[in-house]
Amino acid sequence: MVEPKDQGSNSVGRLRDPELTVRRILDRAVERYDRSGERGVVVTEIAREAGVSVGAIYHHFSGRSGLIAAARAEQFRRTTDRDLAEILQAVRTAESFRDFEEFNRLLVRRNRAPERMTARQQRVAALAAATDDVETALELREAQRTLTDGLVTAIDEARQQGWFDPGVDARAWAVLVQGLFLGAVLADLDDRLDDDRWIELVERVQALAIRPSTGDAAGP
Repeated sequence: MVEPKDQGSNSVGRLRDPELTVRRILDRAVERYDRSGERGVVVTEIAREAGVSVGAIYHHFSGRSGLIAAARAEQFRRTTDRDLAEILQAVRTAESFRDFEEFNRLLVRRNRAPERMTARQQRVAALAAATDDVETALELREAQRTLTDGLVTAIDEARQQGWFDPGVDARAWAVLVQGLFLGAVLADLDDRLDDDRWIELVERVQALAIRPSTGDAAGP
């Protein structure tokens, strides 16, 4: 990506690359949304920080509500894109079923780590906002479809290796697994839940479809 030349105070509204303009606006909007939620998304301040005109924001996002919807979706994508990239890499680099199985166990355990709580809460908040906001719903539907499509690709590639039950529908499994991981937001609220028992249960569910082909269970 080519960075715009420094034009000092005359740079406002003069960014020539539309994609760069959108990216700079979104970056500032997501930063503010992360810090302060919707009230932090102030169009005039974001325009100043991004080095664009207020009109540019209205042109690309149809106003503040569109910008908030886009910021929610972008926040959603940034987390899910990282997770998806890691999953695909793990499937493609695993040398045996044991490698693949161990990675899935690591995912389950890591999902209960405190640093994952914020990501879960942000995702739930975005989904909740989508129930009353058509723009947010449309943005999130696209982001969610991209995530599920990517998980289906990972499942299909694991199936080709003989590590996934051929009788289980890949898309249905992708949605189920996301539900299990997102459902941990309820576990965050239950101080009586034993994390080890929760992890054990999720691993047992995963074992219904993640299984080695004949001869691979005893791999290296």
